[in-house]
Amino acid sequence: MTKSPYTKISIINSMVTNLLYSLKIWLTSVTIAPVFYIMIPFFRHFSDPWSFDSIGETYFLLLFYELLFSFITWFLFFVFIILASGFISNEMAARWTICIAGVLMVAATFILTILPVDFLNPGNDFTQLMLLNCLCIGLGSWIYKLKLYKHPEPDTQINP
Repeated sequence: MTKSPYTKISIINSMVTNLLYSLKIWLTSVTIAPVFYIMIPFFRHFSDPWSFDSIGETYFLLLFYELLFSFITWFLFFVFIILASGFISNEMAARWTICIAGVLMVAATFILTILPVDFLNPGNDFTQLMLLNCLCIGLGSWIYKLKLYKHPEPDTQINP
C-alpha cells in the first residue's frame, strides 16, 4: 500500500491559507475599487461631483452590490486557487495563472450581471468599476502571500 505524500493536516492548512489568500484578494477588491470609483470624477474634473452625504451612501451601496454579485465569483476563485496551488509547483506560474483567471472571472461577472443593462452607453460607469475591480484582483494576487502545496520528490527507490 502506497502512503500518500500529503497528510490531512497539511492539506487542511493549505486550504485554510488559500481561503485566507482568496478572501484578502476578494475583500480588497470589493472595498477598494468603490473608493477609486468615487474618487476618479474628482481628479478627472478637479471638482467634487459628490456631496459629502452622498459619498458614504454611494460607497455603501456599491459595497453591498459588489458583495452580492461577486460572492459566487469569489467561491469559484477560491476553488481555482486550490486547484492551481495543487497542480502548479512553480510559484511564478501559479501567480500568473491565478491573476489572469481572477481578472477574467471578475470581467465575466460584470459582463453577465451588470453590463448588459447599460453596455452600449459609451460613458458606461460600470465598465470603469469593472476595470478597477480587475486591477484590484490582479494586484492582490501578487501582493498577498500564496502557499503552494509541497510536491514531494518522486520515489525512485525500488522496494522489494
